[in-house]
Amino acid sequence: MGKPEVIINVASSLDGIIGSEEGALSLSTEEDWIRVHELRNSVDAILIGINTVISDDPLLNVRYTETKSPHPFRVVLDSKCRIHLDSKIIQDQHRFPTIIFVSHKSSEEKRSKLQRLGVKVELIEERDERNFLDMRTVLKVLNTKYFVNRVLVEGGSTIITQLLKNQLVDVLHIFYRFVFVGNKGGKNLYDDLLVQDVPNALMFEAVEITKLDEGILVTLTPIKNIDDK
Repeated sequence: MGKPEVIINVASSLDGIIGSEEGALSLSTEEDWIRVHELRNSVDAILIGINTVISDDPLLNVRYTETKSPHPFRVVLDSKCRIHLDSKIIQDQHRFPTIIFVSHKSSEEKRSKLQRLGVKVELIEERDERNFLDMRTVLKVLNTKYFVNRVLVEGGSTIITQLLKNQLVDVLHIFYRFVFVGNKGGKNLYDDLLVQDVPNALMFEAVEITKLDEGILVTLTPIKNIDDK
């Protein structure tokens, strides 16, 4: 299977919260934001889920540094095609290309409107009873059709959890801000059932730990089981 290198970047509190029910928390510092934009500038695509678009309405472009050409694709996973046509990621489509992955159950009329605006719309199958898009297919399409060799994933929690759970992650950057925010109503970095034994957990190796402003940046790579090699 053609698969790009998958890099997750996320900012988290010390108690593992990356957002609230209303949207993202402002956990990154200025120094960390500069790092994030340099990371964006090093990849071929930046991927987020539709909930992040709806709650935060991000531009998802490259700032703080001279932008490479072409600009990385902005990729949105949106199975039901819920994206608003007036969202920033759609309105500046003429400057920064956008790819939206939807399911066959989404509105054909909505898909047509997006295509008329110049958005690239990809129809793929859902994978399970939760109506998640098949992440392996998403990655294969990005790699084989759009020549994406490196993709940066910036959330949200559902997308990050799917990628981690399906062992599709190559590098994980977590910026831990030195704060506790509480977990009631919060969005966990990894939102899955609790394992009862640590040996059954997803294992990672810390390859670099760096102090940044009011937090630390931890860079991790997965520890593969013998059966996975």
